[in-house]
Amino acid sequence: MTNFITNSDQKDLKKRLTLLIKNSDKLKFLVGFFYFSGIRELYEGMKNNPEVSLDILVGLNVDSGVYGIVEHGNQDSELSREEVSYNFMESVKKSLNTESFDTEEFYEQVFYFVNLIKSDKLRIRKTTSPNHAKLYIFKLKESQVAKHRFITGSSNL
Repeated sequence: MTNFITNSDQKDLKKRLTLLIKNSDKLKFLVGFFYFSGIRELYEGMKNNPEVSLDILVGLNVDSGVYGIVEHGNQDSELSREEVSYNFMESVKKSLNTESFDTEEFYEQVFYFVNLIKSDKLRIRKTTSPNHAKLYIFKLKESQVAKHRFITGSSNL
């Protein structure tokens, strides 16, 4: 049996992620790009495993549909903290009011992920230096034979 994920019917990344999330306590993902569609793909697996936590480290950029939402420190910025906060909230408002995100299903998922953030089970950060790696690390539950699994390849989240 090969370990390659080719996104064919039998070797689908989403199916593999869902299975590993179901059997994991902790997830740590390093991705070049972050897309809301990617985190939406994790929703079912995470919802079915309420104990799992997820750390996402984004190396390059976020979905263009989120209009620049990204957590980072910019030492060269001339903006005050209040201006940065205001701009951030405006970008959130703008991104959530687009047609592709303005659905009942999406809002259900947003509330779920916001609650994960509030409970410190979801952390999304931006690298200080550009990084285009794609690495998915899974710390498996005690009941599993192996302690860890990982996936690396070309798929962004």
